[in-house]
Amino acid sequence: MPLASSIFLVLSLVLAVLFGPQTRPWTWGPSITALGLAVLATIPSFWRGTKHRSDFGMLGLGVLTAAWFAWRASTSPVTEFAQADGILLAVAVAAFLATRASLRSRGAGGFLLWGIAILLMANLVAAGMEMANPDFSPLLPKRTGSGSVTGFFTHYNEAANYFIASSMILAGAALFGRGSMPNRCIFLTLALAGLAAVYFTNSRGGILGATFASGTLAGCGLLLGRKRRAKWFGPAVIVVPIVIILIGAALYFGWMAAQEKRHADSGIAGLLDNNARLYFLGIVLSCIGLHPAIGGGSRSFSWECFRFVEGKSEGDIITHRPEFVHNELLQSASDYGLIGMLLILGLLAALIIGAIVRTAFEETDPADGEIDMWRVAGLAALIGMLVQSCFSFVFHLLPGVVLLGICLGMASLSRTVPRNARTIGVSTFSSIAAIGGAMILVFFGWKGIRVSRLVWETYFGKVEAVSTESRIDALGTALRIWPSSAFHQDRAEALHIAAGNPEEPAFSEFAERAIDDYRSANLLHPYDPGFVVNEANLLSLLARNEEAERSYAKAINLQGGMEPAFRAHFSAANHYLNKALREFRSGSTGEALNAIERSAGEIESAVDEMHWTTEDLRAPRVATHENLGTIREAVDDPEGAIEAYQFAAQLPGGRHVHYRTAVLLGRQAVDAWKKRRSAEAMALFLKAKSHVNAAGGQLPAGITASQRLEFVQYLDRTIDFLKGARIQPAE
Repeated sequence: MPLASSIFLVLSLVLAVLFGPQTRPWTWGPSITALGLAVLATIPSFWRGTKHRSDFGMLGLGVLTAAWFAWRASTSPVTEFAQADGILLAVAVAAFLATRASLRSRGAGGFLLWGIAILLMANLVAAGMEMANPDFSPLLPKRTGSGSVTGFFTHYNEAANYFIASSMILAGAALFGRGSMPNRCIFLTLALAGLAAVYFTNSRGGILGATFASGTLAGCGLLLGRKRRAKWFGPAVIVVPIVIILIGAALYFGWMAAQEKRHADSGIAGLLDNNARLYFLGIVLSCIGLHPAIGGGSRSFSWECFRFVEGKSEGDIITHRPEFVHNELLQSASDYGLIGMLLILGLLAALIIGAIVRTAFEETDPADGEIDMWRVAGLAALIGMLVQSCFSFVFHLLPGVVLLGICLGMASLSRTVPRNARTIGVSTFSSIAAIGGAMILVFFGWKGIRVSRLVWETYFGKVEAVSTESRIDALGTALRIWPSSAFHQDRAEALHIAAGNPEEPAFSEFAERAIDDYRSANLLHPYDPGFVVNEANLLSLLARNEEAERSYAKAINLQGGMEPAFRAHFSAANHYLNKALREFRSGSTGEALNAIERSAGEIESAVDEMHWTTEDLRAPRVATHENLGTIREAVDDPEGAIEAYQFAAQLPGGRHVHYRTAVLLGRQAVDAWKKRRSAEAMALFLKAKSHVNAAGGQLPAGITASQRLEFVQYLDRTIDFLKGARIQPAE
């Protein structure tokens, strides 16, 4: 049933591109269901006929690699990440098997090729519409701003990876296939347009991948021309230096243009002078060092990196959590250990070397069809994808993994031989893998389809048409089908919106439900500080101080150096500030002092760990130290109060606090005068006047302009009186 397998494989790729280019596994439901049916349809082809493939060694290494990744994922500490990686692993295996089965039939192979061609053409049309209208997005909202072409994808890197793979497959069919000339011209035209689209994505990794893919296609083409004794082989060898120069020039000018669009006048020098990648390389190497052999488990880098990040490093780049390494090989080492990375490298090396050797030396049988063409096309596409994967996380997204499986299936093709023990082993392994993969894909695919029907409009509707109540209900149903920390978080946020202000009667009920959701999210993903910070903030609003403070401490420990992203110190500072003010108003000055000092410590920790002092930090920081001074005054610590006031007054936006210093100094001056320390009183009055002048026209909350005028007049009269009495200020 190769044709049925090919049909479902193409359908899976189409659905992956349209709905699945994102990291939410439930959105993959339609595509992986189709892929599950595709791999089921391959099973009869493993046993029919008298000749079969005998690449038992390569397949055995693949089974060993897949088994290691499946085992390590199953023992990962975050189940939902293990599920996502397990699904992607099943997708790669299923696409690999479905491709190998489809290419046994000329008709099924042709259907696959035309499916790839039509889908590429649709993406090119979408890309053209984007170029005409940069804000255009066909289905899903873009994750990048205007200026980068993405087609049906949401990010330029993923779009570039897709364009590379699809273009190389079509270019291989056009240049080395034996189809009709009109078909080959269509394929070549689409391939060239796809490579041009890589340029317009502005993806620097994509441009590099496209040049490597083109070089691989040219090199393997030469090997194929030599084997076929083609007439063009001799002239082609002569122009090899020209081709190398052209490819190098394409890389240079492509990189320069992409870099210029990011940062004007930066050019190649700006691209190469990129300390951020070296910084994150150091972080991932530190994560690998935590458990070098077996890794930390599925996507463990996404939380283990927190302990090695420093807030003041690399500007504001870490205001967003670095969920992925942006290098798939290093990601595999971090998550699955050096064992996993070496297995991947061994499998890819065996497959690539085997494909090159077979292309150069293996004589083909007409019964095997256009096996050389498929190998060359698949290998070129694979090389391009692998190169770009060193700069992005394209293999953690469904379209990239489906294409990866297709390319692996093409590049791994070998001659068929009469049935023997090796072919029986290959068929057995393939059948077991197909059944297992289909079970996983259909099970999660059906769940994903049900969830997508419930919440698609909530997440991806271009117009806000879903009420908060409907969103809460839909997420509740989705959670029963597919438990997810993200669903719990999103429902908690919706409940928080429904709760309104803390003064409203329904706030407590909705806040309690939101807290329950954040705690459920934390159970599913115990290493995400965001859930704990949000829970603590709600507990703080409910004045459940002890619980809130335990949660803030937990969040601070979890976030490591990621204060710019999670703001746990900042949130704790606000909590202690509000607590201090409540205690102060109730007359508990001792409790208020403890709380305000904690607040000051947390706000300064937040500042120390931020990349820079952001606008939202300035007013709370001033308010914290200003209130610290006020409460110290209340507990009869004037020196401590002045210290706090002067610190606050030196901060941006804190000029008005000079006035509080002036008032306190005025009180101290009166006290000194009453105790007949006239010189000291004179010095304090003068200092008070200087602080009033330093405040200018800015006044603390609750102080009016008339009160300021009255105070200034009082200071002036008193200073003039003391001067008239010939009293000199104390040194």
